[in-house]
Amino acid sequence: MLNFELKFAGNQFAELIFKLPCKQNILMVADGSLSFGTAGFGLSEFVTIIKSGGHNVATAHRTGGGVASTIAGNFNFATAATPVNRTNYDQLWLFGFSSSALSAAEQTTIAQFMQAGGGVFATGDHASIGSGMGTTLPRVRQMRNWASVPMTSPDRHDTVLEPGSDGIKQFEDQSDAIPQRIYPVFFSNGGPDNQASSWNVHPVLRHESGAVDYLPDHPHESECLAPVPAAGNFAGVEEWPMAAGVRIAPQVVAVSISAGRFVTNTGKPPVKPHSFGAISAYDGDAANVGRIVCDATWHHFVNVNLNGSGSGGRSGLYIAGNPTPEYLKIQRYYLNTARWLAPKNRRSCWPFLQAALTRFDFEIAELRLPFPHPCPWDPLLKIGVVAEEVMTRHWGLGAMAEIVDDLVASSDANPALAQLVKAQQELALTGDNTKEAEPSLLPLQNIRRVILGSIINQLAHKLPEDETKLASMFKRAQPKLIDTVITEAIDNAEQAIGDYLQRALKQTTAITKAIQGKRVTR
Repeated sequence: MLNFELKFAGNQFAELIFKLPCKQNILMVADGSLSFGTAGFGLSEFVTIIKSGGHNVATAHRTGGGVASTIAGNFNFATAATPVNRTNYDQLWLFGFSSSALSAAEQTTIAQFMQAGGGVFATGDHASIGSGMGTTLPRVRQMRNWASVPMTSPDRHDTVLEPGSDGIKQFEDQSDAIPQRIYPVFFSNGGPDNQASSWNVHPVLRHESGAVDYLPDHPHESECLAPVPAAGNFAGVEEWPMAAGVRIAPQVVAVSISAGRFVTNTGKPPVKPHSFGAISAYDGDAANVGRIVCDATWHHFVNVNLNGSGSGGRSGLYIAGNPTPEYLKIQRYYLNTARWLAPKNRRSCWPFLQAALTRFDFEIAELRLPFPHPCPWDPLLKIGVVAEEVMTRHWGLGAMAEIVDDLVASSDANPALAQLVKAQQELALTGDNTKEAEPSLLPLQNIRRVILGSIINQLAHKLPEDETKLASMFKRAQPKLIDTVITEAIDNAEQAIGDYLQRALKQTTAITKAIQGKRVTR
């Protein structure tokens, strides 16, 4: 059972809903000394975690030397037997060790995959490790340092801040149960600065505790970047496409601290304390291109850091055979990333599952749903407020807005409504998380709550409170069920929102005239 499923233990409806498959088809490619086996530089534990989220994972190695790859031989993105395109894969995860560059044909293949909405994750290690894939792809090449971060000097990025149980800082302490603390960046959603609900971490770091704030540590990491996007093409595509009149910018979404002491058994000197980007992300939705996540090092994913394989007896992020609480958070980062990278047209399943889980939460059950359908603004808002509380409790601040926006974007909703609920997106496009929103009388968060309330109410109409019937419905009608419920719910919400805004406009106009009239008579 996944760690976040434990919160729903004892809720028989939730246990059924978790069986709803929300699969992504993921291709993972490694090269050089990395593999998908169980050795220290293997990715077997990480792959198991991703598969536990219900995803299909194919693995390959560029030079065929990788252990446990599901695709045999020297993998070539341009000539693969199963073509690397959106028909076959939703996401590419690239774990680079080699500096051997992709061919022009391979670059074109991946660039076209990204243009078609496919998600990409990419990482390497210090210096030029991983540059063969990383520097040859649009946007990815600028979202991470693929060349200049040193391995041994005081300028290296050393995140093994604490010595092991023996009190001596050693290289192998990367394999102990003490991970590094990271510092997620909080982004404004346009609300008042002094309200907690106005600030959210990036979705890849979302957690009910507030944020995923740990990663495995390592004595020499690289860094992630957020370059200012400029005009120009790369690998045959526009590198930084425009939307809403601006070029979409990547963002550094988490920061690490380097303050390590002398590493006794490898002669690494103390580092100059500094911070650097741990994770960067790019949301290409507005330009209809794929999302991207880059990470400072693949040591955040390989066995030597996770379970201690090859470390000489350390057990990684386990104590007495159990994953540490910090490791459970790290696993959420992995699964969050797989969900966030999903192409726009393959993203509705997980938010639908979250909405269905919310509908059967005990707090929602006390509302005695369903209300009559269609339902007006006030009761929908009431449902939405309670549902937001439930979603925040289970998935963290910001979950409600992300779930609603994803469901609206993937539906046949009125484009004006989709634009309305994404009104804050223009702030994110520039990468500026301090810019204030333009003044507006539209209650954006309440509009989201009404949409959510309508979805929860519609789920109460459609989903039977009978375990056998619910299981049968999910098994035989999943895609159609999602489309039907969301379409009908949003149609109802549009009507309720329209009626409310008309009433609000009349009242606002009357108040405005009264105020202006008093000013004239003074």
